[in-house]
Amino acid sequence: MKKDFKITGVHYHWGPFLFRSTISDEFRDLILKEGHRARKITPSMNDKLAGHLDEQYELPPEPFMGHLTSYLAAYCVGFNKWRGRGQMKPDAKLLKLWINFMKAGDFNPPHDHSGDLSFVIFPEVPKKLIKENQAYQGTMKGPGAIAWMIEGSNNRMDIDGVYVLPSDKDIYIFPASLKHWVFPFKSKVTRISVSGNLVFTAHAKAVKKWFGK
Repeated sequence: MKKDFKITGVHYHWGPFLFRSTISDEFRDLILKEGHRARKITPSMNDKLAGHLDEQYELPPEPFMGHLTSYLAAYCVGFNKWRGRGQMKPDAKLLKLWINFMKAGDFNPPHDHSGDLSFVIFPEVPKKLIKENQAYQGTMKGPGAIAWMIEGSNNRMDIDGVYVLPSDKDIYIFPASLKHWVFPFKSKVTRISVSGNLVFTAHAKAVKKWFGK
């Protein structure tokens, strides 16, 4: 091989598109306000959700959709660049929205959601939980982390999962069928998160067009 010969190449995107952003203070305050209100007056959703939590409550979608539309639009821009096709549009409606008050020993086992896209928002992450995670000495991300994983991958060279400890005001948007779970923690704190499911308005055509199914 000649010394002046340069090898160039490209890499291909595999797997699902997982999007992270940060919500505004206004959106965070709305979540906390509506969440604490629901905690007082709304029946538990424990029989409808996978989480091993004592407190999970449904939220009304109307106050939140105006904020969520902006993040859905940002997801679509990112997806179109990542996919290499400028076709996905933020034409979706909110199917279900709920808030989780997670305490020591609670956890969310591996599960997926209904709809086309799902999201999870962490308005505030307790400092004690961050310290507990930093002190963890195992090989995983540790207490309080959230994980997404592609099923069926057994190649050690694959990146088949994403594991993160959420920060204040994080929002993650991802395909609803993507398996995910939350690690338990021991700290005597309450971590609040909000999850929801979105469906494309023209469901059948949109899924076929945007995801190639």
